[in-house]
Amino acid sequence: MKPISELVVRLGEDFNWWLAPATDPTIARVAQHGVLDPRQVRELLEQLPQYHVHGLDPQWFDRAFRLFAMDAEIGEGSLRLVASDKGGETFALPVLDEDGDGPYQDFLDALAVARVRCLNAERHYARACTVDEMWEELDALDRDRYFSAEIIHAFDQINEILQWSPAEWDQP
Repeated sequence: MKPISELVVRLGEDFNWWLAPATDPTIARVAQHGVLDPRQVRELLEQLPQYHVHGLDPQWFDRAFRLFAMDAEIGEGSLRLVASDKGGETFALPVLDEDGDGPYQDFLDALAVARVRCLNAERHYARACTVDEMWEELDALDRDRYFSAEIIHAFDQINEILQWSPAEWDQP
């Protein structure tokens, strides 16, 4: 996919930023996970370092997202964003290829591995939890969303991984 220099985003009812319907269809098809706003970018950049010791490469975030800065407010709840370098108040668009794979999916996979390693290192389960168990539970949530036509925002998708713990082991 060619580099994206400009986006139009709208504030959704869920208070997350999503690509506006007028956005280039090629981009919209592969970017259905929404756009991280500056607060969400900051929050994730504060949380991710604890996973570096568990194997998450510090460069994953930079590879998984294209950064944008606000260029103009073009209407109530709509912004025009332009490509930006790191720094300042940046928005982040997940980088996906046309079939939905790509650096963003690779980032989610690497984050899931690091999360499971972190849980196994910090908690002493009778049996170590696995990445497969995590994906089974998260995939079940996705199937429920599919039937309700709900699309999950990238920030929520990442937080599901960061907050995951084996369901049957949550009880004291």
